[in-house]
Amino acid sequence: MFAIVLSRNNTREFDQMVSLYTREQGKVEVLAKGIKKIVSKNSANLKVFSLVDVEVAKGKGVDHLTKVQSINIFRNIYNDFDKIFVAGYIIKIADNSILVGEKDERIFDLLLSFLEFLNSAVSVNSFVLVTGFVFKLWHCLGFGDSENKYSVWLESSWADINNLKLTKQEALNAYEAARNFAQHHAGVKLAEFIESDRIMV
Repeated sequence: MFAIVLSRNNTREFDQMVSLYTREQGKVEVLAKGIKKIVSKNSANLKVFSLVDVEVAKGKGVDHLTKVQSINIFRNIYNDFDKIFVAGYIIKIADNSILVGEKDERIFDLLLSFLEFLNSAVSVNSFVLVTGFVFKLWHCLGFGDSENKYSVWLESSWADINNLKLTKQEALNAYEAARNFAQHHAGVKLAEFIESDRIMV
């Protein structure tokens, strides 16, 4: 099944728990045994925020990752500091905010479309992209915008969001609104993103 790698965390000397978001099952956590061994065939194909095709076997208490095939590692993201910073932040938001077993194909499509855009973009407007992602993710999770204050973020494409012409203060205000919106509705405290002097205007 297709999955986006959200995180990898050490459990034993050579094992890791891997968090994935799949189209078929939503968020799943699987045990990757021996993934840290030099001879492991799966490790190189399991980069965080890459798109993979995985096979999972049922286990007692926890499912086991048995096979991984890399589909897209989004190489251009890994070769650009700003892009990898943005990708890492939104993936962390998703991993921390979505419950295991929570399935919504819109979330899979949201993550994939964001990574595809980030990979192909010539330049990135970091603050506004993160802001747009937070609003779109929380919309998928069911926290609506009854007053339509944030419709521009929900309805715009990633390219349009990236090209928004905002002053530095407007970008900061929008980002703070997204953080406050998320924390108010979902009770999730989001980490500060980046210093204001990194905002592109």
